[in-house]
Amino acid sequence: MMKIFTYQPFYYQKSALKFLVFLLIFNGCKSVQKQLQGNSSEIVNHQEDFMYQYSIIDALMAGVFDGDLNMAQLKKKGDFGIGTFNRVDGELLMDQGHVYRVSYDGSVKEVPDSDSTSAAFVKFFKADTIIHLKGNLTYEAVQEQLTEILNPNGIYALRISGNFATMNTRAERPAKPPYTTLPAHLKVNQTVFNLTNTTGICDGFLLPPYLARTNVPGFHLHYLANDKKAGGHIFTFTTSSVTVEVDIAKGFTIENNTNAEFHNVNLKPDRGAELRKIE
Repeated sequence: MMKIFTYQPFYYQKSALKFLVFLLIFNGCKSVQKQLQGNSSEIVNHQEDFMYQYSIIDALMAGVFDGDLNMAQLKKKGDFGIGTFNRVDGELLMDQGHVYRVSYDGSVKEVPDSDSTSAAFVKFFKADTIIHLKGNLTYEAVQEQLTEILNPNGIYALRISGNFATMNTRAERPAKPPYTTLPAHLKVNQTVFNLTNTTGICDGFLLPPYLARTNVPGFHLHYLANDKKAGGHIFTFTTSSVTVEVDIAKGFTIENNTNAEFHNVNLKPDRGAELRKIE
């Protein structure tokens, strides 16, 4: 659409030179504006290839179970990922822009945009490569094969699909204030599901050791059955074949939990040993 600009000369300075100078300056500003718009678009695209996380795993481990980021805001950061909800009320899985909650009673529901998270890790997913694995596969065997293929310093979003002879998962009952640590809460408020002959997807991340204390190093995946009737945080599985979609992230960004409890929690202790026990 053509824009029409009306130039009104000064009453006491009507020279053509003044008008020419104005046009030169105006056209120069338009050129700079176009350059800035182009750079802004490049920045947005660049950020889309980064993993985004709200809060850090050590804060969740220490009992920071509430956050202020809702699902509508989280979806602006990615269309794929995992996490939990406020009060650690179940397991969060985001796939193709839809966010699901796997509850402690085994039910799976898509959540409204008004629900909030205390910790979530997401990315706009676009597979860079696809790997097919076959054989008598366990979760551990899949991890071993993928770590042989992928660079140990990389940040990877993984979408693993297949039919699973067995799938062992968990989800947690929501906590009540005053909150304890996550390991203490899970000890008595976690439900384990032993699924058989289930078809679905395992979404999550493979992260390098240098992200320890901010996120979960190694593999961290959540499961969602295709019929949306089962899922949870994955402990083990067995299968004869899987398809692994791998999205390589260029880096990661962290937004600190904005809840007041984050500023009061003691983040000095190294909780790595505790994390390995519950993962």
